[in-house]
Amino acid sequence: MKIRTMYMSIAGLFLMTGTVMAQEKDQEVLDTKISKSYTVNDGKKLVKNTVEITTKRLNTIERSKDDEGKVDQDRVVDSVSTIIKTVHIDNDDDDAFDEKIVFSYESKTPEDFVLVSKNNELVVAMNEGDNLKVVESINLKSKKTMNDKTTYIFTNEHGENLEFLVQEYSRPRNTAMLEK
Repeated sequence: MKIRTMYMSIAGLFLMTGTVMAQEKDQEVLDTKISKSYTVNDGKKLVKNTVEITTKRLNTIERSKDDEGKVDQDRVVDSVSTIIKTVHIDNDDDDAFDEKIVFSYESKTPEDFVLVSKNNELVVAMNEGDNLKVVESINLKSKKTMNDKTTYIFTNEHGENLEFLVQEYSRPRNTAMLEK
């Protein structure tokens, strides 16, 4: 009797787990990693920085309401994706990366921009072949959120405002000490 009750409890647990998992939205993860470079004027000379950009795109897979219950359902194409970019910057002659920037945002279309550092501040750079081009005309607007975090707003080439959160920004110690 106890064994039968135990088996029924386990079967019920599997049934509830399957129901909960079926109710969650499907997600698709796309990872890419590219290397680029960009040049900045540090006030004394032009410095070429090497950049490694890892992009993780989390697409929520939405299905057409008309196909509900069917085996072969159509996907809704214009769903919003969460994009997380990790940027490693090497700004000197050694092989180690000196800076790391991690930021995320939501968008319907893939954006071809990245945050890099220029003279101890974050700036927007766009892909330009094998290189990145720092866009001088773009100013990042900052906005405080309720939990004391700062988000930044960038207006893309289509006139849409992208709001993104810098989750991590680490620099070499000597640069960080200069700012204090």
